[in-house]
Amino acid sequence: MQITVFDKDPSDVNAELLVAGLFKGENVVDSGLELLDAALNGQLTLALEREDFKGASDQTLSLYGVKDTGPRRVLIVGLGKRNDTTPEKIRRAYGKAGRRGRELRIKHACIIPPLKGNAEELKHLIVVASVEGFALATYRFAKYISKKKKNYPSLERLELIPDDKNNISYLESGAKTAEITVDATVFARDLFTTPGHDLYPQVYAEIAQSLESEHIKVEILQEDSLKKLKMGALLAVGQGSARPPVLIHLTYDPGIDNAKTFAIVGKGITFDAGGLDLKTAAGMRDMKGDMGGSAAVMGVFKALEKWRPQCRVEGFIPAAENMPGGNAYRPGDVITSHKGLTIEIDNTDAEGRLALADGLSYAIETVKPDVIIDIATLTGACLIALGHHATGMMGTDDSLAELLTEAGEVTGERVWRLPLWNDYTKQIASEIADMKNTGGRPGGAITAAAFLKEFVGDTPWIHLDIAGTADEVPVSYAPHKKLPTGVGVRLILEVLNKWA
Repeated sequence: MQITVFDKDPSDVNAELLVAGLFKGENVVDSGLELLDAALNGQLTLALEREDFKGASDQTLSLYGVKDTGPRRVLIVGLGKRNDTTPEKIRRAYGKAGRRGRELRIKHACIIPPLKGNAEELKHLIVVASVEGFALATYRFAKYISKKKKNYPSLERLELIPDDKNNISYLESGAKTAEITVDATVFARDLFTTPGHDLYPQVYAEIAQSLESEHIKVEILQEDSLKKLKMGALLAVGQGSARPPVLIHLTYDPGIDNAKTFAIVGKGITFDAGGLDLKTAAGMRDMKGDMGGSAAVMGVFKALEKWRPQCRVEGFIPAAENMPGGNAYRPGDVITSHKGLTIEIDNTDAEGRLALADGLSYAIETVKPDVIIDIATLTGACLIALGHHATGMMGTDDSLAELLTEAGEVTGERVWRLPLWNDYTKQIASEIADMKNTGGRPGGAITAAAFLKEFVGDTPWIHLDIAGTADEVPVSYAPHKKLPTGVGVRLILEVLNKWA
């Protein structure tokens, strides 16, 4: 999608839809919309005077252009009280407009971010939030639509114009940032939505290789290499499939001497049938998306060439299919991980933590990161605990957890920290191995994290469980129905800026 900034009046906009925001209790002058109101022959002022529209956060007002020039349609979104302004409130308000644009099959839109009267330190974030909210809400996945594809257009052009000529520099910087975050998030969403027959470990590896650039290198470890490295946990997960597992290793080098290293491991189960502990038909239906964590890693690397954080970033994706083939691993088996720890298989459907275990230990061994995080659609228990409103966060590094919490408030991808006391580790104790791969239903999200903790040693580590936030998040800029959110991409990019 092309995002451009213009220093022009609303009457000069020829987009199919123009979107602007207005704060509760304010008039068109307060919110910098007097020129837009003039282009509409005072329709907005009239709606305010008649109290048809008050600017409340749940309101929208649809208007139409009345002149030969200017926008064909105008949508005013309520922003609520100005004193309560946050980037996420702006993002959700403009997301409502994006959903309307999607319904109208808009290809060319224009937005006026609400900058006039807001604090200088907020203005860049407001522009980013306005663009992200509108653009992400227009998301479509039409790759497999043939007969009606022409009826499913995507947003192609998005213009930004100022509510005050003095704010043009904020539009330019914010548009540049949002163009990167939107593109990366859409890339992650597309990966998540692609069916398992078209996205399996080897194809995933090829997609990763396409991200190679001046500052990004990609290495693929095939099955033979995994065997030599004794990655018994990842290999066990993949051995029931005709398609062998791979480990994808992406490296971003900032070209800075003595740069710190930030490692990310993403669960890449490209289809999860549950193995021999087979899922139900309903439970299996959406398991093409069990690689949502790795999609976030891929989205981050999609952005890094332009994002350019001042740290080294290492990405690892242990990719496999968890299938019930004749060579599938069995409940009761004892496998040996890359770290050398033995694992009793209590349930073959608790496979994600096995793949992550080898990914984590290999990452720490090879790149010796200063910090490491993993991100995964790991447990239904986390969905039950937090719903679709927050990502579960557990780990050993308080400062990184604080950074993630702050980044979640800025990006709207909120995280909530759960305890990780040693008591939970007792639930994964095994009578015949170093541990077992499940700890029962009580505290299921936490015992999964306790399992992963055994593979990170002293390296500062955070685990993100996105089972509840990968789809069906009830915000306006999330895709409709069960299409994915692309969660984790914008969150991690924000953290990389602060951490570096």
